[in-house]
Amino acid sequence: MDLLKSNKNIYDNNLLLMYKGEVTFDLVTSIIETLDGRIAEIESDRLIKKKFYGAATECIQNLYHHMDEVSDESIDTYDSKAGLLMVTARKKFFNIMTGNFIPNTKVNVIKSKLDNINSLDKEELKKLYKEILYNGEFSDKGTAGLGFVEIARKTGQKLSYEFHQVNEDYSYFTFQIRVSRVTNKELAEA
Repeated sequence: MDLLKSNKNIYDNNLLLMYKGEVTFDLVTSIIETLDGRIAEIESDRLIKKKFYGAATECIQNLYHHMDEVSDESIDTYDSKAGLLMVTARKKFFNIMTGNFIPNTKVNVIKSKLDNINSLDKEELKKLYKEILYNGEFSDKGTAGLGFVEIARKTGQKLSYEFHQVNEDYSYFTFQIRVSRVTNKELAEA
């Protein structure tokens, strides 16, 4: 392994945070606080920080809420309870990527939700958010699928995802979003 090349790649991508491991409630709080501090160091625009913070919090909570759905015995070559979080900063956007194992029985449901969210415009997302909030059935984890909708609303971006089947029971779910660092004012001036 060429560590110099790896270090250069991390530096060039401006890696703000990378974590792989079990995601606990205390860790969620710690990661959010760490990211809040790191973003405050490099981003001055209050609205961009707010969008980033909201989207990152939803992504991290999503990892936390779904860690217990995997059995250690079913995935023998990987740390089945490990989640992956990587946050990078580019000149025009922040990139947040998560990864975790999920039961194959949930792949089609998640894919359907994400595809539906990606097909909606800003007003339709707002309507879906309100509909889920008022009519949604909350799971035992306290979620009703609001997280993905909220991320799409906060970022104004399409949600990028992939599923990689690991075995007959589980797949690895990667989820990636971008939070623009370009303000509306900068867009108008361009």
